[in-house]
Amino acid sequence: MNSSLTVEEHFAFGENWQSFTRVLDEQRLAAAESGLRRLIADDELVGASFLDIGCGSGLSSLAALRLGAAKVDATDIDPASVAATRETLTRFASNAKWSARVVSVFDLPASSGGGYDVVYSWGVLHHTGAMWRAVECAAAQVKPGGGLLAIALYRKTPWCRFWTREKRFYSRAPRFVQAVLQSVFHALTVVRLWKNGYNVRAYFHDYSTRRGMDWSHDVHDWLGGYPYESASVEEVHDALAKLGFEVVHEFVHPPGKGYLGTGCDEYVARRVSAIAKART
Repeated sequence: MNSSLTVEEHFAFGENWQSFTRVLDEQRLAAAESGLRRLIADDELVGASFLDIGCGSGLSSLAALRLGAAKVDATDIDPASVAATRETLTRFASNAKWSARVVSVFDLPASSGGGYDVVYSWGVLHHTGAMWRAVECAAAQVKPGGGLLAIALYRKTPWCRFWTREKRFYSRAPRFVQAVLQSVFHALTVVRLWKNGYNVRAYFHDYSTRRGMDWSHDVHDWLGGYPYESASVEEVHDALAKLGFEVVHEFVHPPGKGYLGTGCDEYVARRVSAIAKART
């Protein structure tokens, strides 16, 4: 395997997503569809070939199928994530055309004039240990002549160095230590929401409407998501342009300190020219 880190060196994302599949329901699926449609228009998905890099629970792969993708290939470095995806797709899309396999983004076969109509990787490439090379490898899977690359990357903040250290510690900590840190993070989040005038009860009650996700699983994912890298908007635009892509749609966070972490900035870019090596 050519990846910078093996699966054993990564946080156990797959275990988290296997747990998440047990709370998956139609409400969460509808939210996931809405989140994907927010990035990619229906006419870009209907009949499309769709590659999901870092498929996790399989929720995004399922959303793509339900929105009309003709074929979905789901990949992940973590066998537990692939198992979770297979469970999700077998349960909700048994008659659709899909595959789910264990493979690193760095080991995806090079596209030679083929590729996918849509390559999607939400909140994944910054966990590979070599983010910019991962972006390049993902981009190489996009079909020439207008294929789309949809990625979400952590926004760079002044506290990213702290979070890198925290995630390294958390990912190796015993379960009871992780539970304590989750409680602390939750309490600090409540305080921040209250100070900023949010309805705290409504925030947590409605959390599943955000891409169909779950608060407790997301917190575990955030606190333990190692390896960890982040990027500024300018860095992402520069990298995509050098790879022959034009950003056509994005949702980016306003600049912030990142005391309680940073959200993912989302980018949709269209391939307008041949892939050129951008970064190493």
